[in-house]
Amino acid sequence: MPRRPLQRVQAALAARRYFLGQQTKSQIADELGVSRFKVARLIDAAIEQKIVQFVITEPDDLNAELGQAVRNKYGLKAVLVLDGPDMSTSDLTTPLGNLAASLLDERLEDGQTLGVAWGRTLAAMARALVHLPKVDVVQVAGTPGGLEISQNPVELVRRLTSLSGGKAYPIYGPMWTEDPTLAQRLRQEPAVAAAIEKYASIDVLVVGIGSWNPAESCLCSGFPDDWRREALAAGVVADVCGSLIGSDGQEIPSRLDEQGITITGEQLEHVPEIIGIGGGLQKAEAIAAVLRGNWVDVLVTDAGVARRLLV
Repeated sequence: MPRRPLQRVQAALAARRYFLGQQTKSQIADELGVSRFKVARLIDAAIEQKIVQFVITEPDDLNAELGQAVRNKYGLKAVLVLDGPDMSTSDLTTPLGNLAASLLDERLEDGQTLGVAWGRTLAAMARALVHLPKVDVVQVAGTPGGLEISQNPVELVRRLTSLSGGKAYPIYGPMWTEDPTLAQRLRQEPAVAAAIEKYASIDVLVVGIGSWNPAESCLCSGFPDDWRREALAAGVVADVCGSLIGSDGQEIPSRLDEQGITITGEQLEHVPEIIGIGGGLQKAEAIAAVLRGNWVDVLVTDAGVARRLLV
């Protein structure tokens, strides 16, 4: 015969009512004819005696523990980590894009304004999206040189607003010019000015994280040669939108400051939530720099990068 049979029966009943029936301890106490303090002891006993056993099923494709560890270390709002072995950046474009698509649909709410940058992973995200809340979408920079059509920010804005039903604020123009005066005139062009004015109203901004050494950045590859050499010589290792970032996380001045059509580092500071997407071993150092500088609030990455961020 089992020892203390009444206690075991009461512990099982209390645990069932509490965990499955969602009853309060006072309700259970009334049913069993004991005090609520006794109910609390019965529930503890049910756990200790393994009458209750918890099974927590992790998402198959995500590593929750790595994500939480990165979140805690860098003070982020949230981190999603694709589980698996170390992988290269090129192999993660579609998986990270798919994950970012699901996250974006989850984080956005009707009536908000979404800012969007450009790039391969964001293009993959846009392809994977099948639904968005009703949000306006604003382009946060002109188009960098050398992009494929699918990576073009104008195309991304078109795709996202076709899903959301909101208003589009595209920028039909380049991200930079050789002439600062021309850049200033372009910023004053009505459609461009309307998009720039919306930067102050962005609720969520989704960006790719670019690496400059090694070069895994659409911005780096599209820069004029002399601009790229200057940036690398100044210590640029990463980019977020039009902000060039050093290994310490600080912004490094560049030609874009005077000759660019892009959201500025100062404007980025006022965006309530920035979702940064980047993965692959080649981007690990760039992502670390971005996190050191608090450039993003939410990170979407892979397990290989997450492990390096925790070293």
